[in-house]
Amino acid sequence: MSRKMIQISRTLGTTMLAGAVGLWAASAPVATTPAPDWKIAGPFGGTATTLALDPEKPSVLLAGGLNSLLFKSEDSGVNWELLNFPKLSLSEVTSVLVDPADSNHYLAGVISALGGGMFESADAGKTWHGVKGMSDVGVRALAASASNPSRFVAGTLRGVWLSDDSGKTWSRISDPLNFEMAASSAVAIDTKDPNIIYAGTSHLPWKTTDGGKTWESIHTGMIDDSDVFSIYVNPSDPGEVLASACSGLYLSGSRGDQWKKLMGIPNTSRRTHVVREDPTNASTIYAGTTTGLFKSTNRGGTWRTLNDTQVNLLVFDPSRPSTMYLALEYSGIGKSNDGGEAIDLTNHGFVDRSIAAVARSGNKLVAIDGATVDGASGMFVSNDAGETWTQLHHMHGVEGVHLKSITGLSSEDRILLAANSHNMYKSIDGGLTWKPLPVRLVETIAPPVESTKSTTTSRSVARGKQAARSRTTQPAQPTVKTREVRLSEISALYTIKNGTKDFIFAATDLGLLRSDDDGERWTVVNLTGSPAVTALFSSPNNDGRLVVRAAGALFLSKDYGEHWDELRFPVPASDVHSVAIPADPDCPLLIATRTGLYSSSDGGTRWSLNTSGLPASTVTSVVYAGKDRTAYAVEYGQLYETTDGGTAWKPVPTAIPNLHIRQLWMPDSASGRLYGITSDLGILFRD
Repeated sequence: MSRKMIQISRTLGTTMLAGAVGLWAASAPVATTPAPDWKIAGPFGGTATTLALDPEKPSVLLAGGLNSLLFKSEDSGVNWELLNFPKLSLSEVTSVLVDPADSNHYLAGVISALGGGMFESADAGKTWHGVKGMSDVGVRALAASASNPSRFVAGTLRGVWLSDDSGKTWSRISDPLNFEMAASSAVAIDTKDPNIIYAGTSHLPWKTTDGGKTWESIHTGMIDDSDVFSIYVNPSDPGEVLASACSGLYLSGSRGDQWKKLMGIPNTSRRTHVVREDPTNASTIYAGTTTGLFKSTNRGGTWRTLNDTQVNLLVFDPSRPSTMYLALEYSGIGKSNDGGEAIDLTNHGFVDRSIAAVARSGNKLVAIDGATVDGASGMFVSNDAGETWTQLHHMHGVEGVHLKSITGLSSEDRILLAANSHNMYKSIDGGLTWKPLPVRLVETIAPPVESTKSTTTSRSVARGKQAARSRTTQPAQPTVKTREVRLSEISALYTIKNGTKDFIFAATDLGLLRSDDDGERWTVVNLTGSPAVTALFSSPNNDGRLVVRAAGALFLSKDYGEHWDELRFPVPASDVHSVAIPADPDCPLLIATRTGLYSSSDGGTRWSLNTSGLPASTVTSVVYAGKDRTAYAVEYGQLYETTDGGTAWKPVPTAIPNLHIRQLWMPDSASGRLYGITSDLGILFRD
């Protein structure tokens, strides 16, 4: 199989994908005021699945990612812009091609949960449309002929396809009954003879010498059942062909009729996604593997490791052959100006990250990436309210741990608590080192009650003895015990500020836990009914009002969790996505649910479904934006705004294409900045 066919899920918690947000200001009579809109702030990087370079304008690059993300750079990768590419469900942009005869003509291949397709742009990526005859055809690879530039070839999940009119029309040239060629993941065209076409499949490589009329399996010398990911034909000597596969690297001097396995790369790194020769020296070969980039200067005799990040694709700049670009797993786009000896990340504007959680820690923000590298989550820190982010590397103590939630203290930024599904971790140095945090529950056990007899005589005797004891002894006191518990599910962590004190809460399967000593000891909040708690929502001005989403109901507290009352909410708690508590207690309480947005103006006694400008359908997030009556809600990919506490709503547009926001967030009512947490574009903000 290829490096990553489809990412099945990048959602988090109980939320659902939503999006399209922003705000446009009216034009003044003389000058136009810039409209406030979301800013894509990162953390930049993430998974880059494919790359393409314009051979006529080498400073122009295209980079694809997961979730139908496609980016363009016009300054050699220094800056990237998001293109308005069609959005497909659970998708990956697998291949991009710049027409060698027309720099404004792009093709892009996609695989998705529903199959995928091929898309075309005739205006340098501004607009796109599906290619006729290629809808629902999952495209894995694209190639253009060097000797006949109008001939394109596509490797797809339905075999090999050919176009002789620069991609306008396509026909299948592999036998539909040849099931071994049904899934083609790599294609290449002989640099001198356009009728010689190669296809890499999950069942070894194949070749045609007559433009696709007949095919033969070319696997002699190759390990049986090798998945072939990449095929490279030497431009000056097309008899020399390189192939990369799950079993390693292969070299042929006979157009693939006979293969020789290149040794030297460790078996742990032999799954090679891409192989390329140096444009100026055929003796130098580069291999992009699951464990990094390898380089050989003696035609594969010996190899050196240049980096340790998975390489999905690499391309060379024809105007500067020592310059290469790399599509990297998790790390985004890499660039080297010295043949791979030094590789720098060049990701400004490129982001393909699903954020699992974000929290405030002192004057900083901290965020966790929902994707993982070797099972471990990435953690990022911002010192400027989310405008730029820096990754924390070498987080000792949580190697291999997939973290889901994080929280910090409002007073200082050294202490952090994080959790995966079953365990908590604590850092006292800002996230550099972590230690497991045992969950120690503090329980108060009341003294036993003495039994009494019913006879008058026994009561009299007992009263006499009790009077005597009361003169010499004190009443029995409750017993306080601490026991360590194992949690089956930790949904999220929160910090609520009460004056100068920070309370940390944990939503768990045992209920809502609260700690007043930075997580060293916990007590279970007393809630009626099922103990499991999945979320906590707080007032933006930290006045003690909290709402808990438990397994069977919603509960309201007005004193930082000391006492709770059940909210008589008309919708099951499992259908509740978000709760917005206003800074002004006189404003309505707003709740986003699977069936619409509900509001209550009497503290939760009576509820009404709000349909004034807001459809009665799934609302995934709602938040009050400050101290006034302004609030925002996300409903099926559309942001709505109210300035009257939810009485009337209006849609808010954005210039960011295909924007999907999963959660709206504000640290507090004084921050003045609204954040959008996404499943693909990282963290956004608008002021």
